[in-house]
Amino acid sequence: MADRTSNPAPADEVSELEALIEHGGFWRLAPEWVPRTGYAEPTPATLRAVRAGLRRLVA
Repeated sequence: MADRTSNPAPADEVSELEALIEHGGFWRLAPEWVPRTGYAEPTPATLRAVRAGLRRLVA
C-alpha cells in the first residue's frame, strides 16, 4: 500500500472537504447511532488548530 503522505490531496479536494465540513455535510459519514446533538461548540482557537493540522497533512 502506498504511503498516503507521499501523495497529498489536490487543492480542489481540500477545498471540497473544507466546504463539506463548513456546511455540516460530514454527518453522512457517521453511522446513524452517533448522536447529532449535545456537543460543545468548538472555540475559534480549536478550529484554527484543527485547520492547521489538516493543512499539515496535505502540505
